[in-house]
Amino acid sequence: MDGYGFDPSWSDERRRLALIEQCYDPMTISRLTDLGVAEGWKCLDIGAGRGSIARWLRDQVGADGRVVAMDLDTRFFEGEPGIEARQRDLLADEIEQDAFDLVHCRLLLHHLRGRQLEAVERMASALRPGGILVASECYLGAMRASPSRAFADLWRGLYAAMPNADYEWAVALPATLQAAGLTAVQVHGDVDMVRGATPVAEFWRLTAEAVRERMPDDVDVDAGLDLLGDPATLEPSFVWYTAWGRRE
Repeated sequence: MDGYGFDPSWSDERRRLALIEQCYDPMTISRLTDLGVAEGWKCLDIGAGRGSIARWLRDQVGADGRVVAMDLDTRFFEGEPGIEARQRDLLADEIEQDAFDLVHCRLLLHHLRGRQLEAVERMASALRPGGILVASECYLGAMRASPSRAFADLWRGLYAAMPNADYEWAVALPATLQAAGLTAVQVHGDVDMVRGATPVAEFWRLTAEAVRERMPDDVDVDAGLDLLGDPATLEPSFVWYTAWGRRE
């Protein structure tokens, strides 16, 4: 996963990841609950971030279950009781085969420009027959289409600062699961908005700050950040694609 665009050692990265959890864990947990995660399941969470979904999975599967959390940087959940932390690169390192009832990832695949199918195939190979792969990805096209020039420019800057990421790839997620051989593929969409001076706005502020030094000079970053801090702001945010399928 060379080229991942966010520095895990950045002073505000823990806060940025915590805001992802605060804003979007309810959506993820709702999908996983609907899919029937239960006691005894063996689960793999890839790109686990601060580990909140891995902790939730641990609490659902109980002592008879198993949760492995995998990330390039495991500092935020290393040593967590009931979670096996593994520092791994999905595209370079070996992962267990035929071992899990559930493999989950969120906001991972768009960072793997041009290699998403390979990544999904590797994740699918970790499933037991009958196991479920669940992936959630973000589509940012609505943000770049904002009628507010300052807001749209901020996300143009994000695109330029993250050349290895594809923030419009999410629309291909369901078809990619099918191409990887998963069956009974389904998809659910969630639309989010940015109200200024809220946790979602703070997440986006930190995301922009994390990469602002790599943004083009013609992007007025401060103008976009001012909008995020204004309670009167109401702008488009993520369109979420969550897709899942089974391994036969």
